[in-house]
Amino acid sequence: MFLIGILIVVAIFGEILHRLNPWKKPEPAYDDLVAQIKQADWYQELSKDDACRHILENDPHVLAYYSGTYEANRLLTQEGFQLGLIDYVKKQAQTISGSSSRR
Repeated sequence: MFLIGILIVVAIFGEILHRLNPWKKPEPAYDDLVAQIKQADWYQELSKDDACRHILENDPHVLAYYSGTYEANRLLTQEGFQLGLIDYVKKQAQTISGSSSRR
């Protein structure tokens, strides 16, 4: 019981130090991250296609890929996350163009 109490105190102290750390770099603003995403080469390439641009701007699943600062930063830095979004957008664009061409 005493050991658990010590661990809790250490965890609280560590969290306080983490939050008050003066050397910690501030997180970039969410709007700046979204602007960087929209200026990225892969995003520009996708937005050239009308169907893909429609998906990028209107699909709630795409917006979930950069719904917060963590996700937006992840989308900027991790190629696998980018490829997942690109595959999703292309697949949805094919589905839309396939259903519209059947009419």
